[in-house]
Amino acid sequence: MSTAVCRVLELKRPEEIDLAQAARYLGARGEPDSATMALLDRCARPLLNAAAPRAVYLRAKKEDLASLWQGADVERHLAGCPEAVLLAVTLGPGVDAQIRRAGIGDVAAQAAADALASTLAEQVCDQAEEILRAMARDQGLYLTGRYSPGYGDWPIAVQSRLAALLDTQKRIGLYVTDTFLMLPRKSVTAVLGLSDVPVTGKRAGCAHCALRDKCEYRKRGVTCES
Repeated sequence: MSTAVCRVLELKRPEEIDLAQAARYLGARGEPDSATMALLDRCARPLLNAAAPRAVYLRAKKEDLASLWQGADVERHLAGCPEAVLLAVTLGPGVDAQIRRAGIGDVAAQAAADALASTLAEQVCDQAEEILRAMARDQGLYLTGRYSPGYGDWPIAVQSRLAALLDTQKRIGLYVTDTFLMLPRKSVTAVLGLSDVPVTGKRAGCAHCALRDKCEYRKRGVTCES
């Protein structure tokens, strides 16, 4: 794992999308019904075929990235880590186009495609994280889990600075708008702490989440971690 140099990660497109997780994003409670699963199954293959996963990372000393650490929650997550790894992942513009295509005359299919894309983005992020974790392990180092702008009190506005440091527009085609939205939409930015001793990080949890009052998961009596 290189230090202070942006590197593109080679990712593989998953063979399948986790339909059960997509059903959860779609709002299913408990075991999804057959109609929901049939809809997701119908929309999954075109969505998967449209995906072109790309990722870029940067390893640096935590103190050199001090402008990013706005808020107590991200500092807590990185406690005990002298270094940090910035990560950006995108599914590419083809997925956004497929979601729009699925929604032509079919609102349910558009919602299903969007849920499938969110699930696929998480699967690809997990793949990128595992690659980074293996690289760290080869050097006798340990990573926390990933932590994204918008978690806890870490402001979403950090997104722009994080993307600039990773040069995402040039390296993986990811652009952050003036209102901090990412294009393509199904993209993720995050930080992971890096240490020479075992670390896990600390997610902010519901009590400190900026989305707590309007969270759809909480309305359904679950959490985004369950």
